[in-house]
Amino acid sequence: MREKTKSSNKVFSNDFLTLYLDEVILPDENESSRVYVKHPGAAAVLPLTTDGKIILTEQFRYPIRDITLEVPAGKKDDINESGFDCVKRELEEETGYQSDNIVHVVDTHTCLGYSDELLELFIAYDCYKVDNPLQPDDDEFIRPVLFDYDEVVSLLKENKITDAKTIILFQHYMMSR
Repeated sequence: MREKTKSSNKVFSNDFLTLYLDEVILPDENESSRVYVKHPGAAAVLPLTTDGKIILTEQFRYPIRDITLEVPAGKKDDINESGFDCVKRELEEETGYQSDNIVHVVDTHTCLGYSDELLELFIAYDCYKVDNPLQPDDDEFIRPVLFDYDEVVSLLKENKITDAKTIILFQHYMMSR
C-alpha cells in the first residue's frame, strides 16, 4: 500500500507552509505525482468562561471570502512550541482571556489528502479576562464574541459554523456535559 518517493521538488516556501511536488512510484510500480503542503503544526482551543459562556472569534477568512465564527487557533511559532503553549498564546491574543485549566482533547490531521498539518485541540475551562492581553498579529482583525451553549447549538444547526476544528471541539464539549 505504501508509495515510494522517486523525486521531491520544493515549489514554494514561506514562514507558514512549504509546497512540494513529488514524483512517486505506486504499489503496482506505476508512477504518479503528489502535490502536498508541509506545515509546522497548529493548535486550537474552545474557551469557556467562568460564567458558562463560550468564546468564539469572528474574522474574515480570505480563501472562502467570508466572515467566520470559530474557536481561537493558530500556527505554532516554531517546531519547538508545544500545542499547549500555542493555545495559551492564541487564547490571549485573539480573545483577551486566559485560563489556568486547559485540557487536551484530541489531535487531528486537518486535510491529510494534501497536508501534513497536525492540529492539537484543547478546551479551556474557567476563562477570565486579562487587563493587558497579548495583541494579535498585525494582519489579524479578530473580534471575540460570547455565546450561550444553546446559541452555539443553534448556529451549528443553521450551518452558520462550518469550521471543522470548531465543530469537533464543540462536539467533544457536548459529549462531556
